Amino acid sequence: MNSSEPYLFDVPAITGAAAKKHFKPLDNPIWTRNKALFIARYLKTFTYVTKHGTYIDAFAGPQHSNSLDISWSAKLVMENEPAWLRKFFLFELDEKKIQQIRGLKDQYIKRISDMKNRDVSVISGDCNSTLPEHLRKHPIKEKEASFCLFDQRSTECDWATVQFVANHKGSKGGNKIEIFYFLAQGWIDRAIKSWKHNAQERCERWWGNDGCHKFLQLSSHERGRRMADRFKSELGYEYAYAFPIQKVGLQGKIMFWMVHASDHPRAPDLMAQAYRHIGAGKGLNAPVDQLELGIL
Repeated sequence: MNSSEPYLFDVPAITGAAAKKHFKPLDNPIWTRNKALFIARYLKTFTYVTKHGTYIDAFAGPQHSNSLDISWSAKLVMENEPAWLRKFFLFELDEKKIQQIRGLKDQYIKRISDMKNRDVSVISGDCNSTLPEHLRKHPIKEKEASFCLFDQRSTECDWATVQFVANHKGSKGGNKIEIFYFLAQGWIDRAIKSWKHNAQERCERWWGNDGCHKFLQLSSHERGRRMADRFKSELGYEYAYAFPIQKVGLQGKIMFWMVHASDHPRAPDLMAQAYRHIGAGKGLNAPVDQLELGIL
């Protein structure tokens, strides 16, 4: 409303304590909540197909200070019902977040009465070294449905780590580990430009070769398509699509691209349904018979 236009009624002046009150910005931006809900919703529906699965989270700690909110992907995934995912490999570098993840593990064990054939592993350290090391020691079986989330803030995930996960299984008749890869869009240019030391080396480690700066010359939508194409052409996935995670307002500014890569023929449809579901704002609690899954 223009400030010169009249109001429908007199607006009372703000006085007293309320006039002095300062409000903090939202601790959990809407795009952070949406991407967490998106992942949890997809895994909830996909396990109706698989009835089992292993979940790998390379940056498993909560991204914001409130660990009880709905923006923590690992928490939402571990709370999904039915609890058909049986193994969780949770990696985190921040020691404070490690403590939160261990608390999440304790809650899961209390909720699940029978932990037979289940495993919740919390691994401290840089996922670029700890994740490959852990999978070498605890390889995932070819027929095991498996999902890996790379929810990096900007460029923390080396491309070599993504390659390792993509090649870990799938060569003997099974499917590759499904990957959810978050590509920062809203601030990645600013982040990279701020690097003062080893900028070229860091770019090559993140992108995997010397093509990083050429990639950054692309428009937002071209970046999403380019990254999805890499998962098919370089990593050999049958399906790969980029989903925009947008900021409310500001003409729907794209904050992240979520690239989903899978070999399973049902995966693209289920991911598209999860995306539409979150866009409708229904959250995780809609009855299954309202999802129109066509899988039961």
